[in-house]
Amino acid sequence: MTNEILENARLLADAIARSPELTELHSTEDAMSADLSAQKLIAELQKAQEQFMETQQSGDEPSEAHKNLVDEIETKVEANVAISAYMRAQDKFTEMLDTVNSILAGAIAGTSDGGCGCEDDSCGSGGECGSGCGSGSSGGCGCGN
Repeated sequence: MTNEILENARLLADAIARSPELTELHSTEDAMSADLSAQKLIAELQKAQEQFMETQQSGDEPSEAHKNLVDEIETKVEANVAISAYMRAQDKFTEMLDTVNSILAGAIAGTSDGGCGCEDDSCGSGGECGSGCGSGSSGGCGCGN
């Protein structure tokens, strides 16, 4: 590997480590960990899911009551403020990493357009598609990204 690639990888890693997405993920994770009701719900869900999987692995079909119990616990988990905030932060962080990965994959495949695309509403005003995507001098994208 060349030093330039390694240095750019370190710069990318540092930028990700300082990103608001990761900061929010850590913050919401800490809040969720400190929330006793959230921890109780998570443990309850894990236990119910393990029992559900054990039943399936033994060749039996889980009962409707067991399915309903898992659904009920999942609903409670999703309604918990600390857990839902963490899940949203996790989704945002994952989305950011997916975007980075897509840019890398596009560059490797030779189809990179500088990370711009209509799928991320980055072209045109108000998220309009087709107003400069794939053209221009700024990274192969006419939207300035």
